[in-house]
Amino acid sequence: MVRPGGQDRARIMFRLALASMRSRLIPVGLVVVALSASMALLLSFDRIQQATKGGFNQSLSGVDLVLGPRGSGLELVLYTVFHLGKPTNNITTATVSDIASDPMVEWSVPVALGDSHRGFRVISTTKAYFDRIKFAGDKPLVFAQGNAFSDLNEVVLGSGVAEALGYTLGTTIFVTHGSEMLGELHDDFSFNVAGILAPTGTPTDRAVFVSLEGYELIHLGWKNGSKAISLKGLDIDAIPRDRLYPETVTAVYLGLKSKLGIFKFIRKINDYPEEAISAVIPGVALAQLWSMVGTVDSVFKLVNWLIIGISIIGMVTMMITGLDGRTREMTILRALGASPPKLACLVLLETFVISLTAILSAVILVRILTLGAADLLGEWAGIRVQLTWLAGNELVTLMIVVLAGLGASLIPAGMVYRRSLHRGFAN
Repeated sequence: MVRPGGQDRARIMFRLALASMRSRLIPVGLVVVALSASMALLLSFDRIQQATKGGFNQSLSGVDLVLGPRGSGLELVLYTVFHLGKPTNNITTATVSDIASDPMVEWSVPVALGDSHRGFRVISTTKAYFDRIKFAGDKPLVFAQGNAFSDLNEVVLGSGVAEALGYTLGTTIFVTHGSEMLGELHDDFSFNVAGILAPTGTPTDRAVFVSLEGYELIHLGWKNGSKAISLKGLDIDAIPRDRLYPETVTAVYLGLKSKLGIFKFIRKINDYPEEAISAVIPGVALAQLWSMVGTVDSVFKLVNWLIIGISIIGMVTMMITGLDGRTREMTILRALGASPPKLACLVLLETFVISLTAILSAVILVRILTLGAADLLGEWAGIRVQLTWLAGNELVTLMIVVLAGLGASLIPAGMVYRRSLHRGFAN
């Protein structure tokens, strides 16, 4: 009689494990569903968290400081960079000019916020915005079509705005005063699309850009949020351009000549005598944000690991409770020559197959969830989620789950081993 080789024995053990699990298809299937769902939840949460952090951190590059009214630095960065929230106050352009003339300042780009267009934030700024503001390290803003605004009635669209609304070069649009739900339409002056930016994967994709002068023009004759005088009866060409430069702006992006003097410059801003202003380092503000939400992230991860632990306990419980029903199966295998160690290995092999199946299901489910999350994050904050099948840290997480499952399965495997030595599984 020829004994099977090592590969043949492994193949036989694998077939026996599959046959045994097929006989318990419903409970095994429920364990696989629970385990794969819990792993998918953990991986999806971690992936979305990392993508959000990466997207936020790469949204504004090349800017050393954000200058704005004194208050929360984090709030200033959120509503100026990520279009989340509303401006609380403004700073005067006289102060902006004074700060921009400081010998430590290399360049400055003012921005004024407050209006919207069909749910998208309107940003009024200068043409320097498209030259100075970068993303993802040092990538410049690039025009996919057209160019920057050069007249009062021209706008530049982020790629997300153009795609969502179907706008092209030359499209005529109107701006809403304030939010879309509560604001009044600036229907007495229209803008034409002069340029469309290439996708960046940042909130820039969901912004509408107009010149400071054009922004000031549509607010002429407005008092307390209501239009008092229409522009339709005015000769706009007769209005001097310097008259259209705003008296206040929301914030200013600053670039310094030397990074070494950034903290000295911040102290100078804090001691500025003419107006209560502050300067914020974008990266520091974001670090504050992550520290605030870090505790919540840890709690969510802990809950996810607990869910995985409960699923593993459920799998082990299923195996233990099923041992009495598998007495006949184990007795037959014992009669065919299966030793107690092999029977114990059979239980561990079943755990491995269940874990592997759950992992494959989790990876597919994570792919589906990240596809949906990518659209939601893109619509909400203009953040692009990288779609990958499995990252290195995720593979480590899944291996930890498999090892934990095998470790827990040593309990039923040990019970099978002991029983096979006694009369319960004897031939």
